[in-house]
Amino acid sequence: MRYKNLLRNLARRDFLVRYKQAFAGILWALIKPAINILVFGYISTKINGSTDAATNFVYVASAILLWQLFTSVFNDVSNSIVGNANLFSKVFFPKIIIPLSTILVCLVDFCISLTILVVLFIVTGQTLHWQIIMAPFFILLTILNGFGIGLYFATINVKFRDVKFIVPVIIQFGMYVSPVIFTTSYYLERLPKWAHWLFCLNPMVGAIDGFKYCLFGGDAIYNNTYFIVSLCVSVLFLIIGLRYFYKFERNFVDYI
Repeated sequence: MRYKNLLRNLARRDFLVRYKQAFAGILWALIKPAINILVFGYISTKINGSTDAATNFVYVASAILLWQLFTSVFNDVSNSIVGNANLFSKVFFPKIIIPLSTILVCLVDFCISLTILVVLFIVTGQTLHWQIIMAPFFILLTILNGFGIGLYFATINVKFRDVKFIVPVIIQFGMYVSPVIFTTSYYLERLPKWAHWLFCLNPMVGAIDGFKYCLFGGDAIYNNTYFIVSLCVSVLFLIIGLRYFYKFERNFVDYI
């Protein structure tokens, strides 16, 4: 709390830099997810053979927006230490503030992109359920997923700069093993029984399924046991990321 002004200023700087000299400016927070929703919503509708394409697009949109929040936090946090190397030798401050400041920018982008989901809900005539009050929990869980994993890679990135090439590959692969384009039930029905646990070790399975449940109710959560396993993995990754970061933060200056 003593450094809250620094946190706010770093977040403001990152936000301005992100859209500086961009012709569309902040509209990119809407354009990028809108394109992904159109493309992957169409693919999902064709493969699933869904007769209700509009509803299917809303399902895909909710997952894509949450996935993009995760990828933004993961990518920005993993590059945050190296990207702010000039600050380390000038003044003392808690190093954790740097990755935390990137989260605020990602959250602003996510709030803007939620406009798309609101419009789709209105156009398709979707009804809200009481579970909507739990949606912020799964948004927070998504942020913590990206933060925990991102901290681990941010620490490694200080010593091994290969991380900036590895992270995009992990993000791309992760999208296809997460219930973004298709539901968890779609994957589990096609995977052998022994692979179900492996699939649900993905922390984003619980976050995305929980978010869908809050928005649509019904049977969005395919299996409660697998759901709880995914939530536990989220907590584990956060603990690992924090411990690894604090263990090596005193050595950052030596490598940067």
